[in-house]
Amino acid sequence: MSKKFNIFISYRRKGGFDSAKLLYDRLRLDWYSVSFDIDTLERGDFDSELESRVKKCQDFVIVLNPGVFDRFYDSECNPKDDWVRREIACALAEKKNIIPVILDGFEWPKNSLPPDVEGLARKNGIDLNPKYFEAMYATLKQKFLISKPNWAIIHKTKIIFIFLMILLATGVYLYFETNKISRQKILEAQLEKQKNDSTINYQDSIIRHRDSITSTRKEQRRQADSQKIPQVKKQTGKNKSKTLHWIGPRDAVGSAIYEKLIPAGIQRAACSGDNININANRPVCKQINNKTTCSYMPTLTLTDCKGKLLSTLKITTEFIGRQENEGEARKELADDLRSANFNNIIPDIEKYK
Repeated sequence: MSKKFNIFISYRRKGGFDSAKLLYDRLRLDWYSVSFDIDTLERGDFDSELESRVKKCQDFVIVLNPGVFDRFYDSECNPKDDWVRREIACALAEKKNIIPVILDGFEWPKNSLPPDVEGLARKNGIDLNPKYFEAMYATLKQKFLISKPNWAIIHKTKIIFIFLMILLATGVYLYFETNKISRQKILEAQLEKQKNDSTINYQDSIIRHRDSITSTRKEQRRQADSQKIPQVKKQTGKNKSKTLHWIGPRDAVGSAIYEKLIPAGIQRAACSGDNININANRPVCKQINNKTTCSYMPTLTLTDCKGKLLSTLKITTEFIGRQENEGEARKELADDLRSANFNNIIPDIEKYK
């Protein structure tokens, strides 16, 4: 039975192998299920395995290097022997999410592509420049890929750890329960021996012990009753909550973060007393190929009203904005932030209230 891969990478070995291998390794590090190379299969099984993997994938990534389409126009090349052409044709026929990854120097041919693959030219692609690979890779994951990382592989270590902790806790519990039973049996034997040695002394000892316990319990109840009202008042004072104040940037990116933190009760007002200020870092913007690329990993800083650092909270997702000018790039970042999920850090902020 053919194994299912969520992402299929198609490439021309001459000129496209290095870039395809780089994408494959990076996706595998992030726990994606990727089909990259099936050259190890026997010739007789190749056709069915190739078609099966393309049909079962969600995302079809095609690496476009200079000369990738040369064989399409070679009259001596049988289309059935061109694996790249067959992969593209199959992906188009199955209506897969096709993502062209365009390398430096690639240009679309002046002549139309053959009918079975002409739909490729209408697909939106993404440029791959090795100098800015991480920015391109982040955009690929956030805006192009449908597939998600394999949950079972990601959490395999955690599952094993939790299972081992359960086994350890069970072993410790059984150990202490066994010792408890053994100690109880030893105590019962000692008491029985004392009873046989001196029945009168044993009975007197039990009576005195019972009276002592009764007296102690009465004293504890009396003290608890006398302290009950003060304890409630003390606890009520401790439960007084603090307010959160936003002192972060007031640009588009800062406003987007402020909106995501509203569920935590944050407000735009001056901080006083023992309340808390919340600030955020700013994006880093660079001019790349006549376009501005802004990258941003939000970091929240919590301080008291006097500026003393209380905590730093980071959101590990990297947001990328790439537009003609910096203002548009920052606006794209703000739009992505508004659609992101900040629910995982709201409890971390609220615990300081």
